[in-house]
Amino acid sequence: MSIQRIEYGSTNGYQVRVGPRHAALTKFFAVRKYGGMRKALAEARAAEATMQLTAAPTSPRAGARSEAQANNTSGLVGVRPRYTLFSDTPYLYFVASWSKDGKAYSTSYSAEKHGMLGALTLAMEKREKATGMRYNMSPRKALNRMKHLIAGQ
Repeated sequence: MSIQRIEYGSTNGYQVRVGPRHAALTKFFAVRKYGGMRKALAEARAAEATMQLTAAPTSPRAGARSEAQANNTSGLVGVRPRYTLFSDTPYLYFVASWSKDGKAYSTSYSAEKHGMLGALTLAMEKREKATGMRYNMSPRKALNRMKHLIAGQ
């Protein structure tokens, strides 16, 4: 459903969003303008049906991501470092994530247990095996590119 209730300060109403993320059609229905919450929601639902007819269709992603996003500073798609706190002590893990048939999967490897390079290698191998895509850089080079994300290096 693409109708969201908005209550922020003096803003009170329903926001309708239809279409793909970057080309979405949006419209806000204020409770005060439409004479109450039920009426504003009814108008929002009616507008949603009309907007869906004119909006561009959304296309689901086919398979796992293969190219790095603009904000990906490591250059490694689907593998990232993550710190987890256990009794006030941070432990470093490398997390591999991918999707298959629309379902998300992930697994993580401890740098404490496998060593930093070993954990990163395992995560990269797991994602390569799961997606069938090969990385064009070695685990050592990927670790060097991730140094700014890993504290204490």
